[in-house]
Amino acid sequence: MTSAPPVPATPAIRVSNLWHRFGAQIVLRGVSFEVGHGEIFGFIGPNGAGKTTTIRAMATLLEPLAGRIEIDGIDVGIDPERVRRVIGYMPDHAGVYDRITIREYLEFFADAYTIHDMSVVDTVLELTELSKLDDRLVAALSKGMKQRLQIARILLHDPKVLVLDEPASDLDPRARIEVRDLLLELRELGKTIFLSSHILTELSDICTSVGILERGALVAAGPINEIAARLAAQRGNNPAPVASSTLESGAAPSADGNAAYATPGGAALPEQARRRLRLRVLGDAHAVAPLIHGGAGVLSVEPAPGGQLTVFYSGDDRFVADVVRHLVGHGVGVVGVEAERNELERIFLEVTRGELQ
Repeated sequence: MTSAPPVPATPAIRVSNLWHRFGAQIVLRGVSFEVGHGEIFGFIGPNGAGKTTTIRAMATLLEPLAGRIEIDGIDVGIDPERVRRVIGYMPDHAGVYDRITIREYLEFFADAYTIHDMSVVDTVLELTELSKLDDRLVAALSKGMKQRLQIARILLHDPKVLVLDEPASDLDPRARIEVRDLLLELRELGKTIFLSSHILTELSDICTSVGILERGALVAAGPINEIAARLAAQRGNNPAPVASSTLESGAAPSADGNAAYATPGGAALPEQARRRLRLRVLGDAHAVAPLIHGGAGVLSVEPAPGGQLTVFYSGDDRFVADVVRHLVGHGVGVVGVEAERNELERIFLEVTRGELQ
């Protein structure tokens, strides 16, 4: 007897043909996408594209004009109460109660969730690294610490799906990195994370897949590498192969067995976090390579004839500046620097037109 084919797993989030308007203005136009369990899904688009409207509908705060949303298989329109038990929603610019301590703030919301075991407060304090600050007034916290507190709040009832609207908004670079690393660690704990952001470099470092919205319509969705391959095929080109490399210090194996750069908390960065820097130096590139090899953020160094060096790394523009300064400081003449454009930025510019509604 032939066995029946396996039933596809229910995605963590399924949005089907979502439409909405405010007055005569249509803000969502047939938006459809799916997010698998354990993914970090980045929702991207210019201001006014419809990102927050979609998120509010997912969070049961807005009833769309048409379409269907399911969270962990639960229809948002039919059973919003059940949906609220499986999601943690953090809006953009969420307000906080300033005149109470961090612990009092979390205990208040634990009561609101009807959580009787207050040990969960200690658990989320430790997870978000706020334990040493638990007696500090919320008013005394930096913006980055308040964002951590908001993430701690939405974790109190142990939701399966986290929906975050601009979690890195208005944060300084260090705070953005800390929030990024926390999200990666939450994914390691099995959470599905849906987040919107305007900071494409941050999203490309952590997202397993993305959706790009413009004028209320979804113009691309899927893993970043797959979107890039589809665009290359449409142009009639083959995507450039990525050279293999062995990670250096700070490296860790990812869940699928591929090497990946790790956060300070031990969570693996996705493969697309690897970037490429091309350098041309005076002299023998093989003699220069050891000056870079093994440095912070350096994944591999590949010297070539003619003073050519290719550096695979995880970092931002500051990394490029540090490499050049380091080489010049050791007497190396640097005559060419070409940093590869962030893949997600390139995709965004290619599939969008910059049109506003």
